[in-house]
Amino acid sequence: MSATIERDAMRLSRRRLIGRLAAAGFAAPVIASILADGAWAQSATPAAGATPAAVFPSPFTIIPPSDDPAKSLASIGVDQPLIAHGGFNFGTPPDLVSGLDVANGAFFIRSHGPSAKLDDPAKYRLQVVGHVDTPLTLTLDDLRSMPQRTFQAFLECSGNGRGLFLPAVKGGQWRNDAVANAEWSGISLADVLGKAGVKDGAIDVVSQGGDFAEMQRGLPLGVAMSGDVLLALKMNGEDLPAPHGGPVRLFVPGWGGIASTKWLIGLTVLDHTFEGDFNVKNYIVVDAQGAVLRPVREMPVSSAIWSPGYDAPVKAGQVPVAGYAWSGLGGIARVEVSTDNGLNWNDAKITQSGGEHAWARFEYAWDAKPGPTGLLSRATDDRSTSQPFAAQWNQLGYQYNAVQRVMVNVSA
Repeated sequence: MSATIERDAMRLSRRRLIGRLAAAGFAAPVIASILADGAWAQSATPAAGATPAAVFPSPFTIIPPSDDPAKSLASIGVDQPLIAHGGFNFGTPPDLVSGLDVANGAFFIRSHGPSAKLDDPAKYRLQVVGHVDTPLTLTLDDLRSMPQRTFQAFLECSGNGRGLFLPAVKGGQWRNDAVANAEWSGISLADVLGKAGVKDGAIDVVSQGGDFAEMQRGLPLGVAMSGDVLLALKMNGEDLPAPHGGPVRLFVPGWGGIASTKWLIGLTVLDHTFEGDFNVKNYIVVDAQGAVLRPVREMPVSSAIWSPGYDAPVKAGQVPVAGYAWSGLGGIARVEVSTDNGLNWNDAKITQSGGEHAWARFEYAWDAKPGPTGLLSRATDDRSTSQPFAAQWNQLGYQYNAVQRVMVNVSA
């Protein structure tokens, strides 16, 4: 494909998306925001003879966001005071997190465009096509009848912490509000692919979201067949809520949230590397000079103090310092806390842990003395990877994991 033809194809894809969004009732500013977020134009062309990624019909009703965040939340049935980041993007307030798992209604929401809901579960279909022996069309009942797995795992937006980068980068200014933990239940993706029969030479599995046709993301076959990647049907013991991709979403534990496609309606097995927009133009780490260093995959080890919060009133005496630590590379092995701006470090107690895919809750008993100070936490996972004191700055603001400081002023 020549550069001119490719540009024309991208313009057509963009024009189709604008038309669909306008027909669904989206206001012009909302459409502009969606386009700026990179949610369009899967323009890459596979090699001659290669299997293309399919686009599937969606049975979902599309829900446009409101300019009023409260109305947007109400339109998708959420009644918690989440932190608004524009469109259907909402963070989890720290005061709504206490135990290991975050309630479904308090769990952060990340959407690249509209939200979606399935009015009639009987109309749901998951199609599995491409480089397979037997293409499949599966109903919800088909999926529910297959062997189920359940485990706890954190989910983190790839841009969590973007608002902490200096110098600042464009995009949603998430801090620590786009990470949360839940219990997930569903079918192993490997079982579904095994039922279809993956042919020799397969490389990527492309997941298709039901919110818009361009919502496609490629996953390496080796990861897809690992056994831990789920087609999630339940979240915290309940049917997967629509705002979180229900009735079925892909769930890739440890990876940036973009890999866990919501409102899943299709899987295409490819005999080549998928080069769609959400693989090669977004969700890549680009340095200050514009060099692409790597794709966003596993999220790095990180931690944050939830309590005391920033500038919270603290009285001298015994003060519990509590927070969470997580890593996409393995379970949390150790958390250290400093109560004197990083001069000295002490081991915190890991009070709750849900396994290798989950975050861990930690606590440290601090004998607070009057005056200002900084509280810091530093996590180490079971691969001996520790948080750095400075995150790798990148143009798109992904994978922030620097040691963070909470400033407090202790009163007598």
